[in-house]
Amino acid sequence: MVIIDTNIWIEFFKGNEHYTEHVSMLIENRLAVAIEPIFAELIYGVRSPKDKTIVLNYWNILRKIELPNNYLIDAAHYSNDNKFYENGIGLMDAIIIKAAKDNNCVICTLDKKMLKFLDDKSIYNITEER
Repeated sequence: MVIIDTNIWIEFFKGNEHYTEHVSMLIENRLAVAIEPIFAELIYGVRSPKDKTIVLNYWNILRKIELPNNYLIDAAHYSNDNKFYENGIGLMDAIIIKAAKDNNCVICTLDKKMLKFLDDKSIYNITEER
């Protein structure tokens, strides 16, 4: 299972062909899973009702990782114990990392700080040929 980070979704919604190909494949093969913090970030950043509808449509069709009560507190402890703050990793990314670890998922992201912190087995890598 793959948690697609906000930055990858943004490239997908912008129609960046490289990312649309990979994300579409993950969705079609039911490998993509959604978590609320990522879709909350996406909805927070939409600029039109149409874009909001598109984001919500994906939220509605994807399998979800349900975060239990007190998960944000648990993620903050996890972040603190692993010195995420000192490595420039914020709470939202800590939640994503912990959710991936707790649910045996990999993360598809462009976030350089997350990529630097995560080991190769924790990353679903989409590299763009330049």
